[in-house]
Amino acid sequence: MGPELRLYASKGVRVYFSSLMSILAPIYLARLGLGPLMVGLGVVAIAAGNMASNVAITWLGLGRRRSLFLFASLMAVSGLLLASVEWIPAIYLALFLSNVSTTGTEAGPFQSIEAGVLPRLVDQRRRNRAFGAYNVVGYATSSVGALSSAIPYLSLSVSSMRTAFLGLTVSGAVMLAIYYGLRGIESDSTGAVRPGLASFRPHALRDLRNLSALFSMDAFGGGFVSQSVLSYWFYATYHTSLTSLGEIFAVANVITALSIYGASALADRIGNLRTMVYTHLLSNVFLVLVPVGGTITWAVSFLFLRQSMSQMDVPTRQAMMAELFEDRERVGANAITNTFRTVSSTVSPSVAGYMMSSGASWGPLWAGGFIKIAYDLSIYFSYRHRVK
Repeated sequence: MGPELRLYASKGVRVYFSSLMSILAPIYLARLGLGPLMVGLGVVAIAAGNMASNVAITWLGLGRRRSLFLFASLMAVSGLLLASVEWIPAIYLALFLSNVSTTGTEAGPFQSIEAGVLPRLVDQRRRNRAFGAYNVVGYATSSVGALSSAIPYLSLSVSSMRTAFLGLTVSGAVMLAIYYGLRGIESDSTGAVRPGLASFRPHALRDLRNLSALFSMDAFGGGFVSQSVLSYWFYATYHTSLTSLGEIFAVANVITALSIYGASALADRIGNLRTMVYTHLLSNVFLVLVPVGGTITWAVSFLFLRQSMSQMDVPTRQAMMAELFEDRERVGANAITNTFRTVSSTVSPSVAGYMMSSGASWGPLWAGGFIKIAYDLSIYFSYRHRVK
C-alpha cells in the first residue's frame, strides 16, 4: 500500500469511529443523568484534547511519524477507559485523550499531520483531487459510522453503549499498523526540524496570524452546530431516538461526501477561495432555517440542504493552505490554525447547552449560522486578491 493510500485508509478508519462516538457520547452522558451543561462539557473535553495534541505537534518537535504513533496509542487507551469506567471525571479524561472529532471535519492532530504531508505525496496538478478524495473517504466512512449508531443493541442500556467505545481501541490499533509502513513524510527542507515558529518565513507568519483569527471565527460558530450538539438538539427538541439520529446523520454524511467529490472539480474551474466562500455562505443560510420550520421534517430537510454545501470548503481550504505555505511549514501551519480553531470551538458547546437549558432551542443554530456567515465574508475580502 502506497503512502497516499495509507493516509486515506487511516482517515477512513478514524472518522468511522469518530462519527459513531460523536453521536453516542452526548447521549451516553445524558443517560448517565447529566444535564445539558455537563453534556456540553463532555464535548468541550474532546475539543480540548485536540487542542493539546496540536500544541504538542507544534512545540515539542516529535516528528511527524512519531506523533502519529503517539496519538493513535492514546486513542486506543481512551477506548479502554470509556468501556470500563462510569466515574465522570475518568470519562472526561478519556474523551480528552481520544483525539476524535465532534464534527465531520477534523481539527485534531491526525488531520494536521496528514493534510500537511499529503501535498508532498502527490503531483501538484492532482493536489485538489487528492484533498477531495481524502475528504470523500472521511465523509463516506462518517456516514457509515453514524448509521452504525442506529444498531438496536446500542439503545438497550448504558452498558451496551459502553461496549461501542471499544471501537476506539480497535481504531487506534489499526492506525498503528497503517502508520508502521508509512514512509517519506518527514520534511527534507533545511531547518524543518525546528519546533514552534522558527521554520516560518516572515510573510508566512502573517498569513498564519490572519488565518488563525479567521478560522477561529469559523470554528467558534461551528462549535454551536457540531454533530454532537446537533444530535443532542434533535434529541432534546423532538425526542428523536438514537436509531433515528443514526439514520439522519448517515444520510447527511452521504450528502456531504457527494458534495465534496464535486468541490475539487469546482475549485479547478473557479478557484479554491471562491468555492470555499460561495458554497459555505449558502449552506449557512440553510443552517439558520433549521429551527424555523417547527417540525422535525422541516428541520431535517434544511439540515440536508445545509449538508449539501457546508463542507465543500474543507478540501479547498486545505488546498489553499498548501498553496500559501511551503512543505516545512504546512504541518505546523495546520497544527497552529487547528489549535486556534479548537480553542474557539471549546466554548461554543457549553454555551449551546446553556441556551437550550434556558429554553432558547433555536439559539445554537442561529448563533452558529450568523457567525459563520461573518467568517465567509471576512476571509473572502481578506484573500480575494491573493488566492483565486
